[in-house]
Amino acid sequence: MSRRREEHEAPGKDSFLDVVANVVAILIILVMVVGSQAKQAAVAEQIARQTAAASATPPIDVTSAQSAAAAVEASIHELDRKIQQQGLAAAIKAKEREKIQLFVTVAEQRLAEHRNQLDQTERAKYDLQEQLIVSRGELAKLSAADSTLARPLPMVLQHLPTPMAKTVFGTEIHFRLLGGRLAYVPWEEMLAQLKADAPKHVEKLRDSPRVELSLPVVAGFGARYILRRNEVQMQTRIGTATQSRVELEKLYFIDAEPNLGASLAEALEPGSEFRSRISEHKPQNTTVTVWVYPDSFDQFRDLKAELFKLGYLTAGRPLPEGHPIGGSPDGSRSSAE
Repeated sequence: MSRRREEHEAPGKDSFLDVVANVVAILIILVMVVGSQAKQAAVAEQIARQTAAASATPPIDVTSAQSAAAAVEASIHELDRKIQQQGLAAAIKAKEREKIQLFVTVAEQRLAEHRNQLDQTERAKYDLQEQLIVSRGELAKLSAADSTLARPLPMVLQHLPTPMAKTVFGTEIHFRLLGGRLAYVPWEEMLAQLKADAPKHVEKLRDSPRVELSLPVVAGFGARYILRRNEVQMQTRIGTATQSRVELEKLYFIDAEPNLGASLAEALEPGSEFRSRISEHKPQNTTVTVWVYPDSFDQFRDLKAELFKLGYLTAGRPLPEGHPIGGSPDGSRSSAE
């Protein structure tokens, strides 16, 4: 009877377990559904907060930003322009120091040669005289310093910005300072004549490796230029070939009239040729290049100061005495300040 009772009880236990399993499964499903809905609600709330924060951000003032950027850019350009004014003064000072040092060196060499030619007695006398001259010079310096300390003299310093130079690429007008006289140099006019004249003489280079030619006079200046034939080796499919090219070797100016130009004082007067020439060009994009010789460095400083007042950049091109104004394809461009 006990076995039959177990057989009758078994189906009831299985049904109860199935019900429990189903209830647990339903609870798990409910938990998952509730968790998913809670997550979606949290994401939606976060998105709503971000949208509200973005909408609350004030709009960017584009006009103010552009104005600020323009002001910064203008300040940078002004600073760059001021930085460009430093080169020529240093170069001129260096040239002056080199010239003085050369004179001192030559004088010392000649004095040493003269001393070596003297006998022992005369050499001792010469040394004593040299020491006397040095002592007198030191005494004069001390006396001058003492008088300066006793009565200080007023000194006026002229402030002239001299920024570092930059290469000229805009409009450029040329002048020459020689013997204190300022003369207009027809640089662009001569280049135009050269371009028109050179092709007419290319045939002359068949029989000669180089030829020197003249250009007509402009503004009191003549000019000469040299063309040369250059043989270039080139590699081709059938071997090495030689190609002939015509190149400009150099262009240089010569005075066609005596005493070209005017004194600096005359050139700076109202209505002068100098003022008429520069008035044809705007200061914002024009550089005045001055070819200056050692005898006119003082006049160049005065000219540079006047050009600075007028708003023009100045490019100084110092030249040795007797060296003509000129240029070549291998030369350097002017540096403005």
